[in-house]
Amino acid sequence: METIPVEKRKKAILTEDESKILKWLCLRALIPITFVVMVSSTLLYFGLDSMMQTTGFTNYAFAPSHSMETVSRFITTYMVIALSNIALIVALCVIVMYLVLHDIVMPVMRITRDLKQNIETKTKKIITIRTSDKLLKPLVDLINKITS
Repeated sequence: METIPVEKRKKAILTEDESKILKWLCLRALIPITFVVMVSSTLLYFGLDSMMQTTGFTNYAFAPSHSMETVSRFITTYMVIALSNIALIVALCVIVMYLVLHDIVMPVMRITRDLKQNIETKTKKIITIRTSDKLLKPLVDLINKITS
């Protein structure tokens, strides 16, 4: 049996424009991520600190008399803090998904729709995108060069 050599994948070298676009997209997603991590960490820290003060766990070794009530209050408070943290993280996911949809998926859908319309009407209308759609500008420029 003859072995067929597998082509090795070429190393991708990003152009200056491509690296600017990737940096822009990462920074755009990094801002909400940083904000949510900071708020989440602050919520956990102050929540746990407040919980320890409220439940009296700091004095537990000296006064263990109301341990059942204290433990249940501690668990309930911790669940509220944990659920708030989960809600923050879900909100972060929604925000990052919106950014990706808004910057990538929606412009691709618009480009596709305009190309279909050009094919159906047999016109050579220039495809345009919003000025904020920096990610797909090189693609649209190439498409416009091919279709003109």
